[in-house]
Amino acid sequence: MSEATKEDRPELNVSVEDSGPARKMLKIVIPESRIKTKIEETFGTLQEDAQIPGFRRGRAPRRLLQKRFGDSIRDDAKGQLLSEAYSQAIEEKELDVIGEPDVKNADKIELPESGDLTLEVEVEITPEVDLPEFKDIKVTKVAAEVTDEDVEEEINRYRERFGKAAAIADAKIEAGDFLKADAHIYPQDKKGDADAVIVHLHDTYIMVNGENAEFKGHVAGIVVEDLGKKLAGKKVGDELSIEMDGPASHENDDIKDKPIAIEIKINAIERLEPAPIEEVIKNVGMETEADFRDKLKEMLVAQKDREQKSDMYTQVNDQLIEKVALELPEGLTGRQIERVLQRQRMEALYRGTSENEIADQLAESRNESEEAAKKQLKLFFIIDKASRELDVDVNENEINGQIAMYAMQQGRRPEKLRQEMQKRGEIEQLYLQIREQKTLDKILEVAEIEEVAAKEKEAKPAAKKKASKKKASKKKASKKKAAAKKKDDE
Repeated sequence: MSEATKEDRPELNVSVEDSGPARKMLKIVIPESRIKTKIEETFGTLQEDAQIPGFRRGRAPRRLLQKRFGDSIRDDAKGQLLSEAYSQAIEEKELDVIGEPDVKNADKIELPESGDLTLEVEVEITPEVDLPEFKDIKVTKVAAEVTDEDVEEEINRYRERFGKAAAIADAKIEAGDFLKADAHIYPQDKKGDADAVIVHLHDTYIMVNGENAEFKGHVAGIVVEDLGKKLAGKKVGDELSIEMDGPASHENDDIKDKPIAIEIKINAIERLEPAPIEEVIKNVGMETEADFRDKLKEMLVAQKDREQKSDMYTQVNDQLIEKVALELPEGLTGRQIERVLQRQRMEALYRGTSENEIADQLAESRNESEEAAKKQLKLFFIIDKASRELDVDVNENEINGQIAMYAMQQGRRPEKLRQEMQKRGEIEQLYLQIREQKTLDKILEVAEIEEVAAKEKEAKPAAKKKASKKKASKKKASKKKAAAKKKDDE
């Protein structure tokens, strides 16, 4: 800012003190002269525009205007003064504020008849970040390999995608079924009270998971243990009541860590029959099964490359979090839970994950501890600092290109997907995700990278491989719902 611009500013006295991790307390003194000037400006504007019976516009006597609008004039002047003084203060002190300011005793602030006005405003600011040497980061690069088994699994997913879900009115619920249900969430002590309902979803889809997913399911984004067991054997028209504590990291304060009751009424049961391979080949526009397999292998190679890069990103992120000491402002975590969930959604889309799988993953994430959310926030500030230091930016073409890729993976139109993302407020998060990827790519350019074969990497966490197979089965089942829903949309 030029010296001339500083001199042109109205007078303001500002002092800053630390009030906690990444928090500052501003003491702002607005001088009497500035208060009087602002009142006069506000009065002058009113005098020009006021239309008083018996007087031409702009000609009403000052005394009459003061009598009729005096309180309103002072309130307008106060609002303008507070806003202008706060903006000037954070700019002069070069504070990178996040969240809304906390104006102390805001409801008691009045413009004095004489003398200065003193304000105390507490703000949360972007924490200071000391980045490590990027060349000291060590990363393992696992070779991306696609097997015949991978191709076969993908063919089965396509069979499910083009399969047909049929309503089965008289059957009992089994693992793998999909339900249409009305779901209500209440405080436990007000279960069934229509005036106390926290969430109401009509005809929401519920996946009935079996043993391969530990019978877990989610309703309205909340993971319910043994939901598959509780639903098994029920029929259309049956009801289920579940009492539990809301997830500790849920973004809704009425649910977070509170005793809640989930009421489910089953409206419909659907079961999916996978399509024959011949029908799939016809639907995707291929001539032969061999051509289809070749195309799938090509797509899987690209997907494996993305997974490889994603794994490398995770390694870099973990080391950045470990190497950087950072204190977050108190209370920031709770307000940013939704942003964390959006970030996870973007990452899942990047990996080609289906919409229904993403819903499962986000429901699981709501059950994570607040410590996990803090870890994500810490990473956000680290990447933000690194992107500025490495001069990383994102243009509109890159955002559109990423949306086009997501749309192709989901078999949808890019423009429709973009509209949905805009409605959900996800375009900004997509910008941040692309910026993060570009920042991590620059870090990888100087990091120490060791290349290993896939089998060599898998041999180390042998115990984990079994567990991951269970997750894969869960994902496979969840794709059925995504396919059925996609066909409904079309």
